[in-house]
Amino acid sequence: MSRVTRSDVAKAAGVSVTVVSYVLNGNRYVDKEKKERVLAAVKELGYVPNPVARALKGKDVHHILFIADDLVSEYFGSIIAEMEKLVVGKGYLFSLSSDRGDADFVNTVCKWSFDGIIIGSATISTDDIQRIIDTGMPTVILSMNEYPRFKGTYGLVLTGLRNGTHEAMDCLRRHGRKRIAFVDSFSESHKPVERSGYRFMGYSECLDGQEEIVIDGFADSEELRMKLAVAYEEHHFDALFCRTDRMAVESILAMGSMGLEVPGDVSVIGVNNSRIAMYTQPRLTSLAIRKADVAAAALDLFKKLKKGGEGEVLSVQLQTDLIERASV
Repeated sequence: MSRVTRSDVAKAAGVSVTVVSYVLNGNRYVDKEKKERVLAAVKELGYVPNPVARALKGKDVHHILFIADDLVSEYFGSIIAEMEKLVVGKGYLFSLSSDRGDADFVNTVCKWSFDGIIIGSATISTDDIQRIIDTGMPTVILSMNEYPRFKGTYGLVLTGLRNGTHEAMDCLRRHGRKRIAFVDSFSESHKPVERSGYRFMGYSECLDGQEEIVIDGFADSEELRMKLAVAYEEHHFDALFCRTDRMAVESILAMGSMGLEVPGDVSVIGVNNSRIAMYTQPRLTSLAIRKADVAAAALDLFKKLKKGGEGEVLSVQLQTDLIERASV
């Protein structure tokens, strides 16, 4: 079935295409009777404006792309859900896509037209971020890493991970923990921890002369268990600060197979305060990013970016909340 056009609507309503455009855009006066005929034809034919054509005319397409590095995590979906609450009834469409780490993906992104692009990937390269900013589409970065200053105008949401990690480390210290290890995420390519990541930076800054214990470069649960066993044998850690709640849960399961109890032998803290934190045994202490604040900040930055400004960085600093439960 072919797409219904404005010409089809005009023919059905017995008016010109120009009159149809006036009615749909709401930018000119149209006689009430003609307007009613146009709206009736739109409803009867099921006419939907073509977003590509709107983009070519410089109009909003109400489409926001969210680039993430983990589509399984509920974190990104939760932020989109919060954004949708803020624009309900305004016809917005949100797309969630994973950063594939290749030039073809970025080429595809740059060819499309979006009202805004949110980059929430900790793995996307700085070169790729710069290419996206260069398109001129409003771009907001959820900053999980310490990035260089990019060229052009863009938005930056600092979610508070660095200071939040300080709070988590202080919590572990208050519970008498002295040998705290950092657990990174799964990596199929066995990449080492990203040392410019705010979580790791916050961890490193709070060691107070204690040894750095890093558990990274593992691709699956079994490799994580083996690395945890080696690290415990060598360093006898008594606490874990994990990059995400998922890694915290994976670590708790792995340590259970090693005969270690949480929090008796090892305290554990995760990040994101995802739903799984409520159902672990014991229930997981987690660093909560304020998702509703992130959503509101990103949408506000899009509005400001559309107003222009040459070479500006519009930034918002947010805070986190440490939700303390039984795992410490």
